[in-house]
Amino acid sequence: MKFRMLTAGLAACLAVFAVAAVAIGAGNSDEKSATLAGKIDPSKPKNVILMIGDGMGDAEVTLGRYYGKGAAGRLNMDDLPFRGSSLHYVLKPGPGPSYLPNYAGDSAPTATAWSTGKRTQDERLSQGPSSASNVPGSNAGYRTYLEIAHEKGKATGDVSTAEITDATPAAPSSHISLRGCHGPVDAATLCPTETKSAGGLGSIAEQQVDQQFDLYLGGGRSRYLQSTGSGTVVDYAQSKGYSYVQNASELAAIDELTPGQKVLGLFSTGTMTQEFAPLYARTDSYLTANPDPADNNGGSASYRCKEGNRPAGEPSLAAMTQKAVDLLEEDEDGFALQVEGASIDKRDHAADICGQIGETLAFDEAIGVALDYQRDHPDTLVIVTADHSHSSQIINAESKPATGASYGTVQTIDGAPIRVSYGTADTGTGAATGGSQAHTGAEVPVWASGPQAANIQGTIDQTDIFGVLIGKTPSTLPGGAPGAPGPAGTPGAPGTPGAPGGQGPAGTPGAQGPAGASGPQGTPGSNGSNGANGAAGAQGAAGPAGPRGPAGTVTCVVKKAKSVVCTVQGGAAGSRLRLLQKGHTVAQGLIDKKGHVTLRLEQPLAGGSYSVVIDRRSQIKLG
Repeated sequence: MKFRMLTAGLAACLAVFAVAAVAIGAGNSDEKSATLAGKIDPSKPKNVILMIGDGMGDAEVTLGRYYGKGAAGRLNMDDLPFRGSSLHYVLKPGPGPSYLPNYAGDSAPTATAWSTGKRTQDERLSQGPSSASNVPGSNAGYRTYLEIAHEKGKATGDVSTAEITDATPAAPSSHISLRGCHGPVDAATLCPTETKSAGGLGSIAEQQVDQQFDLYLGGGRSRYLQSTGSGTVVDYAQSKGYSYVQNASELAAIDELTPGQKVLGLFSTGTMTQEFAPLYARTDSYLTANPDPADNNGGSASYRCKEGNRPAGEPSLAAMTQKAVDLLEEDEDGFALQVEGASIDKRDHAADICGQIGETLAFDEAIGVALDYQRDHPDTLVIVTADHSHSSQIINAESKPATGASYGTVQTIDGAPIRVSYGTADTGTGAATGGSQAHTGAEVPVWASGPQAANIQGTIDQTDIFGVLIGKTPSTLPGGAPGAPGPAGTPGAPGTPGAPGGQGPAGTPGAQGPAGASGPQGTPGSNGSNGANGAAGAQGAAGPAGPRGPAGTVTCVVKKAKSVVCTVQGGAAGSRLRLLQKGHTVAQGLIDKKGHVTLRLEQPLAGGSYSVVIDRRSQIKLG
């Protein structure tokens, strides 16, 4: 194949942190009824992307927004036009058929709610409730939305920064009584009656392989390396057609899925590494006993979180999301994809302010990937929500919480301090916090954009999300197609005779006589002289030339019929690169830490001029 080389200079843009003032006036005052009405689309979506921020209640969203975007800033998730609140209570065990509510459940039954449209009890995954946690329930009626999509011939994917066998990614991909039954060794101890040897479906990892979903990306390598008795679960997955990858470069090397090929990407032994280094909230008693605490304890009004904590071998959530979309979109029937930012919850449990913030912002970057895809594919539904709320609270930066509660302070991008308090568990006296902050029962936000997104509005039940994910019967908007004509009416009764007519009108006047002959035409007058031209205005002075950014290089190579590989020198790792023709995006992708990005095309490149755009800030014309 003949390769075509594209090169151009790259102008770099540097983000500079600076103190920002906040305006006194109100925000946008535009009337938005017509705009919102134009976003309503009752048709069934072809593609579905469900984004789950684990433990991401309103407090967690607000903290991430204020820290990373400022008081007047907005996150990607704020761009979705429809927004509601989800009620996520679960069930207590009992004899049934009715069960008492548990108002603050764990991730297993809450994930089951949107996955199946049905509630269950704590620890349980897409399986009905029972009299006790160690008594399995019934799987009947708990079919998941990813199973339904797979049965319809759609491509299916499951992505998480947790172990891929953890509760949230496991809910749409398995049915089991206890979330701890990750691998076959775990299941033999915790769920002995549900193992394959006992005639059951097996552990979560084994069930995920048996589901034959097209793609799993996340942590949890140790669960898949557990023995099945005839090898590991990884061996079992490879025998079923899965390509096994263990780091970011191996994932980047997969350009497409050949017929029958699937991907299992496990990038860490357990949960994937958090994006920001930890900063723990601490109690006054701890800070008194440790007058010079370690740098990761308590923070201050000038403390900024330390970024870049994740190793290069572990792909970001945004990169995993982009790769999942790139691979799954090849299916002509569409795709269904679930993406979880798992460690918002896990760092909230640890009272780790910076860890929690970093995971929220990384999750929002992944939402940006989903929304970018949707802009070019409007038949895609994107839903963003959380499984449950959590315990962090933003308090006045000059105040302290009650005795025994922990708190910490960081500086936002506005240059102002923000203080966060945790009070549902003792954080202890160790170098890292002890205890585990608790889930809370407050409703969680839910956003949506795309076909049938208008169903995500107001206060909804968490189980209602399931019906939107599988697609509801389309309704007709007001002013839609007219209904069929009704039947003809019966003939009316005969009318009564009319009254005698009155006197007729007067006759019309006689016709006018013919017109007289025309007189001779007058002689034309002479033309007037032209006016003189006005003097030309003086030319304005040229403005000063703007500064030129440092030059780098973008090199793009066309490989295969629908694949372009670009290399960016001069930075920009983690930025988005777009290939455009006549202003229209034809392909896009994230630049990895080595400066590489693979662009997948819907159609082979045609001749002509193309543009490369990086982060929507730098544009280069290509001949």
